[in-house]
Amino acid sequence: MNRHPHTTDETGFDFMANKGVEEQDRDTLGILFALAVMVVITVSQYLGLL
Repeated sequence: MNRHPHTTDETGFDFMANKGVEEQDRDTLGILFALAVMVVITVSQYLGLL
């Protein structure tokens, strides 16, 4: 593994090296948020609030 001095701290932790978990978590949260917004809008329309 190459050490990148501009992204690695003194302890050897590389801030830019990831396994894709961060992206998956962010995508999952975005999908859940979008679904929640769609449900709120659909229920509001059904109840005549919008």
